[in-house]
Amino acid sequence: MLAWHYTTGQKFRQISASGMLIPGGIGAEPTGTPVLWFSRNQHWEQTAGDECHETGQSVRRLTMRETYVASGGLARYGCDVKRLYAGEVLRRKAQMTHEVWAALYAVGKLQQAYPAAWCGSVDSMPVDGMVVHVLSESFKWQRFEACQPIVRH
Repeated sequence: MLAWHYTTGQKFRQISASGMLIPGGIGAEPTGTPVLWFSRNQHWEQTAGDECHETGQSVRRLTMRETYVASGGLARYGCDVKRLYAGEVLRRKAQMTHEVWAALYAVGKLQQAYPAAWCGSVDSMPVDGMVVHVLSESFKWQRFEACQPIVRH
């Protein structure tokens, strides 16, 4: 089974240029070691959506379609789930406290994500050899071919 690292078209170009997926922070301090997040959700991970700051309202995550439009498309990198950590093992590898882990889980649930599907790595991973998909204009995931346009502009 593949787990997916979902990302925006803008970040896809940066990842393609570097050839690496690199763990990143999540905006909460202190969180321990940065994590390269994946999801076993085979369609979309809601927490991968961009944040939207609407005047007078709380921050929300854009939907998959909204993120696609706002971020120049969507892409995902597939990795064998056996190469990743999940649950308590991931929490320990990332040196996250139980409180931070519980807060991430709760926020994920509020965003209508499925935290039990989360997994990840604390190490950078080369994208060479990963399955790479881009989201088509008809909102279907398709294998990325180097000769096709990367994402919508």
